[in-house]
Amino acid sequence: MFQNPDIRKMLDLAEVGKDDVFFDLGCGWAQNLIVAIEEYDVRFAVGLENNRKRRAVAQERLERRGIDAKRCKVLKDDFDELLKGRVRDAKLKEATVVFYGLATDKLLLNSLERELSEDCRLIYYYNCLFPEIMPDRTNFPFYISQMPFTPTTSRLDWLLAVTEKKKSSCQDSDVTARELWEELKHDYDVSGDIREVKKLQDRMTRCLP
Repeated sequence: MFQNPDIRKMLDLAEVGKDDVFFDLGCGWAQNLIVAIEEYDVRFAVGLENNRKRRAVAQERLERRGIDAKRCKVLKDDFDELLKGRVRDAKLKEATVVFYGLATDKLLLNSLERELSEDCRLIYYYNCLFPEIMPDRTNFPFYISQMPFTPTTSRLDWLLAVTEKKKSSCQDSDVTARELWEELKHDYDVSGDIREVKKLQDRMTRCLP
């Protein structure tokens, strides 16, 4: 769960507003949904939460704040079922903004590309990176990629976009991909699982010639 300043940061980055339909794929206690509705006045918000206890808390919190089914719904379905079009009460094509904060892989990315509508903004954060596509906007730790996604064609360009590092730490030297991988390893070592960086490197190798 993110703190409210972080939620505002990611919604600002996605330029969320009153015409948007916001999906949170794994909404927990629904705080992302609450901020999107109360502060950004989204047209509608949908949360998916497969955990019964978290879903009950989310629904109780929405009811306590007077947010009814005309503005928001929290579904018990798994997001895998949503990606397969098997959720009766929600279609991912309806979304204009989607937050995803779980594990990523190429199959998931393929499913998102198939199911998301044109111009939909996908929000993700640094523990859930997609090395196969470029972020269109970055405000660490959040990233936006807009449909249709831009394929990654350069390791260096992707790393520069993800780390936001502009110059090398070595005097009079251009920043290199190796240095940027080390930068990413440091970030994961501090706030995540450093083993994930090796997985990102392996995926990058598969997606580039």
